[in-house]
Amino acid sequence: MITSIGGIFLIHRVDEKLISATAILLSATLALTAALLNLAYSRQTAREANSLEFQKRLQDNDEYIEHVRKVGEAIAKRNELDFAELAQPEQRSNEYTIAIRYVLNTWEQASNAIRHDLYDELYLYEAYKSMVVDFGLYFREFISSSQKRQVTFYENFSWLVLKWVIRKDSIKEKNRKKELKLIFKKLNRLAPKKIH
Repeated sequence: MITSIGGIFLIHRVDEKLISATAILLSATLALTAALLNLAYSRQTAREANSLEFQKRLQDNDEYIEHVRKVGEAIAKRNELDFAELAQPEQRSNEYTIAIRYVLNTWEQASNAIRHDLYDELYLYEAYKSMVVDFGLYFREFISSSQKRQVTFYENFSWLVLKWVIRKDSIKEKNRKKELKLIFKKLNRLAPKKIH
């Protein structure tokens, strides 16, 4: 009540120009906030749409699917194949080299789009984390050998693999901590004294 009376008194004592300027400033601030929220929402929606389109392109691309199958063969034969050697220019026409390059280049482009916020990283992480991390680990020698000739080869892909390995480990760690807390809780119920 006192605040209301004080507010009314203050309004009558304050210059009308100040009240007018404050009202304009407040409405401009609200409009700017609404515009920024709309922009953020639009960008997120665009990222999600781009990610869905990328996923659809992968699923519909018979050439990509065939190369992934061939990459799977290469991984199965990894004890017989030298991936660093396959990255050499003279191996350019090798069927495994062609498949590995195709798949890595596809994910290099996707990694670049993720890095520049054109794709929704979390969506693609949930859909492809195991495959991308496996490609990064199995073809580390191939990538390193390629980067000896050109440092920027598969730079974005390597960044994405590292980021996803860290995320995967931190999620596992978080789950492990949850499990341990649950175990301690159960032990505390059973034990006569609290376990710390």
